[in-house]
Amino acid sequence: MKKISKNVLLVSSVGLAGSAFAVTNTHPVFAASNAATNANSSQDVASAQTQVNEAQKEVDQTQSQLNAAEGQLSTANNNLDQKNADLQKAKEAVDNANSKVASASSDNSSAQSQLDKAQSDVDSANSDYQDAVKEDKDQQQKVADAESELKDKQGQLDEIHKKNSDINAQIDSTNSDINNYQSQISDLQKKKDELTPKLDAAQEALNAKQQKIDAATQDLQKAQKDLGEATSTNEQFPLPQSYIDYVTGKSIDWDTATKDLQEAAASYTSPFADGDASDNVYDDPSALSDSDRKRLNLYVKNLIDSINSQVGSTNKMTVTDGSLEYAKRYTQRFQSINELLQSDSDAIELASANMGLVDYAVIGYDIAADRQVISKSVSISNGNVQTSYEYGTTKMSEIAKAAFDLITQQLADPSSYKNIIDHNCYFSVAVTTRDDKFHVCLLTIYSSGLPSSFGTKEVLPDEIVAKEDAVKKAQTALDQAKNDASPEQSTYDQLQSQNQELDQQISDLQAKINDAQNSINDLRSQIEDDRFAQLDVNVANADLTQEQSAAQLTAAKVQSAQTWLNTAQSTLASAKQGVDSTKAELDKAESDLNNVKQKLQAAQQAYDSASKAQSDASKNVDSLKQQLATANTKLAHAKAELVLAQTKQNTDNKQNQGSSDNKQSQGNSDNKQKSDNSNTKKDTNNSKSSSSTTGKKTTKKATTKKKSTNKAIKKTPKKAAKKLTKKTIKKSSKKAKSTKKTTKKKVAKKVKKAKKVVVASSKFTSLKGSKKAFVGKWKKAKSVSGYQVRYSTASSMKKAKTKSTKATKLKVSGLKSKKKYYVQLRSYRKLSNNTYYSAWTKAKTVKTR
Repeated sequence: MKKISKNVLLVSSVGLAGSAFAVTNTHPVFAASNAATNANSSQDVASAQTQVNEAQKEVDQTQSQLNAAEGQLSTANNNLDQKNADLQKAKEAVDNANSKVASASSDNSSAQSQLDKAQSDVDSANSDYQDAVKEDKDQQQKVADAESELKDKQGQLDEIHKKNSDINAQIDSTNSDINNYQSQISDLQKKKDELTPKLDAAQEALNAKQQKIDAATQDLQKAQKDLGEATSTNEQFPLPQSYIDYVTGKSIDWDTATKDLQEAAASYTSPFADGDASDNVYDDPSALSDSDRKRLNLYVKNLIDSINSQVGSTNKMTVTDGSLEYAKRYTQRFQSINELLQSDSDAIELASANMGLVDYAVIGYDIAADRQVISKSVSISNGNVQTSYEYGTTKMSEIAKAAFDLITQQLADPSSYKNIIDHNCYFSVAVTTRDDKFHVCLLTIYSSGLPSSFGTKEVLPDEIVAKEDAVKKAQTALDQAKNDASPEQSTYDQLQSQNQELDQQISDLQAKINDAQNSINDLRSQIEDDRFAQLDVNVANADLTQEQSAAQLTAAKVQSAQTWLNTAQSTLASAKQGVDSTKAELDKAESDLNNVKQKLQAAQQAYDSASKAQSDASKNVDSLKQQLATANTKLAHAKAELVLAQTKQNTDNKQNQGSSDNKQSQGNSDNKQKSDNSNTKKDTNNSKSSSSTTGKKTTKKATTKKKSTNKAIKKTPKKAAKKLTKKTIKKSSKKAKSTKKTTKKKVAKKVKKAKKVVVASSKFTSLKGSKKAFVGKWKKAKSVSGYQVRYSTASSMKKAKTKSTKATKLKVSGLKSKKKYYVQLRSYRKLSNNTYYSAWTKAKTVKTR
């Protein structure tokens, strides 16, 4: 488009109308139009003219829009300036509000300092007042103590007077009793003197008879001693204590009992000593002599009696003449049919039938022991194997050992030991033989079902029978001697009884006299000297007067401290009002600060919005300027097209007119006119284009200047304002927060300083009663100096007593037995010579033993 525009200007400057041919032949733009027809030339001109008109219209419309957009940009710039001014005013308002907040905070801090000083004065005055009250209270307590002391001393003096009076009355009464006792002794002594000759005569008569009685007594004692020695045997088997405990139900440890029993059996010493003179030897153990059979049975009886005695059993197993006869027949039946017996019970049945006993009345327990075998031979007869033995001898001590083993075997069996200790029956011991063994069998015979012919007389050793007879004879002789001396003994005993009775009465009266005399001595020693008690009363009265004077001084001190405390509290109240007032002003200043901050935020938002509107208007102006430049370019191109179309039309017209000079002249004249018109229009268009170009440049320059201005405004006020606003707000906010935070810290510090001291509490973890005491335990509390425990028998804690300790455990002694106590706990803390206490816990109860 620019090349075409330059060519159009070139054609105009060289005179297009006068040199149409030259242009037509030389200008490259028109080279193609030489071949066009005359009919198309007019249409081309009309079309080009239409394009020019449309392009001109577009230029005019765009110029109008540009003018309106520039007006809007100017308005946006003015609005932005106004919003920037409003923003600066809002910032100034925030700065002023921050200044007021700082001033109010300073005033509040000053008021708080005055409040702290006033509170300190109140604390000091209150401390002095409390000290004065405590001192006065302590002094009042001293007065009360002095009054109590005086009362006690006076009471003690009165009690001494009363006690001495009572003692003197008792001494007089006791002296009267002594005189009465002495009179009674004199009367009794007279009776005793009258009785003495009679007693002496009776004594002489009795002494004559007493010699026979003494001789008979000595004979009886000797016979009893001999019987005791004869009946005492060494057939004692000491049972272990574990076995006794098991049998009597004190233990359930059977294994230990049997183990200890076996050890006791192993250490047992039998009275049948090996090689003793009485240790008879038998070729056949079943052929015992009657004396050895009796001796063996009595040995077993003594063992059983010893065992029953140790376990506390009252049962008795007795050897009788009938039970010995049964053992003898049992042995005979056993030995006579030895080979035919199937079991021991067969022999029991045969022996029972022989003596008329029912078979269930007898039960046997046996044990086998080895016989001494010299040789052994085996033979076969009629297909039967027979074994023959040649035996050695068997000692009585071996048979007795087997009997002992039988007893311990029964004791060691938990199912059969009661056969020894739980039976009331007759029994006997039988000895039998079979092959290379001899058997000792314990046969128990129960009384039910026994025939009247069965002997029930107890069998005793011969020596014991003789000793018993000697005891009976000696007892008979003593009885006869005593019977012969009975009259003399009766007389003597009667007189002696009377004499002893008189002696006893005299002795009792003399003891009463001694006791009375001792009582008088004791009473006289109890009489107190009242001089010291009277001195104590005088001292206590003087102490009371002194303490009462001191109490008047402490009461005056309390009054003075109360006056100072009231003044300090009044000052404190005024200081609190000052703090409240400055705090209200501070709150109002902070509220105003928040309001202007909100306005600053609104002004910032309005400025940002105006800045955006100015930016949008500036962008719109730039866009319309670009559109106008494009429209002007299109207009210039359209005009160039029109000039080409007109030139072509003129060229075509010249060719069609011929070579006539007139026509040519006329044609040239017309062409010149048209050229002039064209040049005129062209100049007009060029003028407009130049004017448009000039206007465009001016507009651009103005726009550029305005853009530069706007850019400066946009960049500097907006960014600077934004940066300044954020920085100012942040700084102001930070300063306000710092001031507020500092103020709050100071207020909190003063309030905390003015608070009361809080003492951590604790509670009982256990509370147990003991004998006339109780023990309390509790958890350790933080930052305390110690604990106090108070207790009372009343739930209201009336007349409660208090104990202090630093430990977490306390035992309170010296209480009443089996009494219910109410107990409370609290902590205390000592600070600056003051003691602070926690609240008492809820009362817990505990009962002493």
